[in-house]
Amino acid sequence: MDPLGPLLIAEEALGLDAIRQIGAFLQNQPHWSDLPILILTGSGRETVHSIALQGERAPLGSPVLLERPIRTATLVSSVRAALRARIKQYEVRDVVAELKHERETLEAMLDNLPVGVVLAKASGEIIRGNQRLDEILRHPLRKSLDIEEHGQWVAFHGDGRRVQGAEFPLPRAMSAGHALPAEEYLYERGDGTQAWISLAAAPIVSVQGEVTGGVVSVTDIDQQKRSEAALIQNEKLAAVGRLAASISHEINNPLEAVTNLLYLARTDAAVSPEMKVLLDTADQELSRVSQIVSHTLRFHRQSTNPRAVSADELLEPTLGLFGGRLQNSAISLKVRRRSVALATCFEGEIRQVLNNLVGNAVDAMKSGGRLTIHTSDSHSRKTGAAGIRITIADTGHGMDAYISRQIFNAFYTTKGINGTGLGLWISWGIIEKHHGDLRVRSSITSGKSGTVFMLFIPLNVGL
Repeated sequence: MDPLGPLLIAEEALGLDAIRQIGAFLQNQPHWSDLPILILTGSGRETVHSIALQGERAPLGSPVLLERPIRTATLVSSVRAALRARIKQYEVRDVVAELKHERETLEAMLDNLPVGVVLAKASGEIIRGNQRLDEILRHPLRKSLDIEEHGQWVAFHGDGRRVQGAEFPLPRAMSAGHALPAEEYLYERGDGTQAWISLAAAPIVSVQGEVTGGVVSVTDIDQQKRSEAALIQNEKLAAVGRLAASISHEINNPLEAVTNLLYLARTDAAVSPEMKVLLDTADQELSRVSQIVSHTLRFHRQSTNPRAVSADELLEPTLGLFGGRLQNSAISLKVRRRSVALATCFEGEIRQVLNNLVGNAVDAMKSGGRLTIHTSDSHSRKTGAAGIRITIADTGHGMDAYISRQIFNAFYTTKGINGTGLGLWISWGIIEKHHGDLRVRSSITSGKSGTVFMLFIPLNVGL
């Protein structure tokens, strides 16, 4: 709106139409504006007419009445005072506009920060949070009225203890009067899931040195923490694998000696038929031990170079390792072998994929079931390239469409604390590296539930 100075008007010019127009302007003026109105009135004697005029002038608010005749100096002084008041109002307008611009700029900066931000008063009342905060915590800002109500933000220490309101970094930073370094907490998000977050807090201090509030930065470190945990777990598994391979290797020597001794004993003519039956049984059991050792060595061994292997060569170590678990879980196994081609691949990595798929199938059949594995020579549905296809089907509880779309994402798991959410993600990466394909089909229909994974490996992709 263009600058508008005070209004000086003679009483005689104030008809009803003029009063309505001026009143409408006053009703719609900005909140910072209070237009000064000076009215030149007649004599100060109160008459019926003057009383009626006061009622008619009500829409004008509280105008300044200047009684005539009036001295020129008085009139000029009154107008100057009204001008000064009006100038002050425009100065307030400019300050308000500047503050509004600064606030909008600050809010835009806060909402575009890569970390969540929480602002609070000195009393602990939460007054502001940015958009990133809502994304990290997956719920709207909880405007706690004081520090005690901070307890409604459900978080846990690393040892599993619930964080009390006064234990959060914000109240401690305001109490100490200085910033606190980032601390890690396990937070219960709005969707019911838990995720690791990092909280760093600092007090807001006035120029007089008073703590007038506090600010907290919230960083999503869940993927980082899970990656660290997965890395540690993988290192443990690798160490156990190396140990198992070392032990298996060392066991081979005495196994060969015992096998030779059994052979000599069985071929001795002096051995009775009853003893020979016992020796045959011992030889069979020893063969089983030898087979387990062989599977363990083959499963752990990682080829430094790709080589041509058959589907059976890839599959046998995994079946050997899961044989006991399948039997103990009351899961029947049916294998249909129809593949004769050789695929050039990193066999240790493909075995890792097969181990993960078979392990997931066993986990899905807690109450027993049927595991069907089918190998065949096939062609890629995408490129038409020749390859081998391994299909692994279970009769477990199955997955709905949403879960089926998520299972190849990192850290997505349906096994709770028992799963890392990395198995299928890593498997997907391995198959992509081999330019292969990994598909899933699942059903949760009662009586027909189950999941089928279809793995395709090209015969030669120039690895």
